Amino acid sequence: VEENKELKATKRPAAVEQLRTLCLAVNVPFFALDGAKNPVEVASKALLHARKEQFDILLLDTAGRLHIDDALMRELQEIKKATNPHEVLYVANAATGQDAVKTALEFDQRISITGSILTMLDGTSRAGAAISIREVTKKPLLFEGIGEKVEDLQLFNSHSMADRILGMG
Repeated sequence: VEENKELKATKRPAAVEQLRTLCLAVNVPFFALDGAKNPVEVASKALLHARKEQFDILLLDTAGRLHIDDALMRELQEIKKATNPHEVLYVANAATGQDAVKTALEFDQRISITGSILTMLDGTSRAGAAISIREVTKKPLLFEGIGEKVEDLQLFNSHSMADRILGMG
């Protein structure tokens, strides 16, 4: 079935190399299946590997979605079913605006997110969508990205967000 072919192929293979480089830079183990095409299989085998190595935490990074794509959402549902994660975080770019709100709501309805991360807060965006994402999903904003480096990811700070939205900082 054509639709299934779409669902069973990894997107952006270069992203795997980006993650490998990032993990190497911060001295974190990295797992990938070279040549693998099925994201559900990759996620499942990553979980088995993490259990075998007795890792406390496994982060699964999935293909980004700028808009709702039914095939990719079904893929997320399959990954969630196969891996049974403790947390499912929706990551939104602060510059996306109200489109991020619609996407966050769809993510929550389809895969039941547990929280959100807002990135690119180092730009000119005031990130008013943060309040809307929180309101529509009823899930907490957990982290914010204020730059492009690992150390630029920090716990969400509601006071600095309010100042940003009000144009005070």
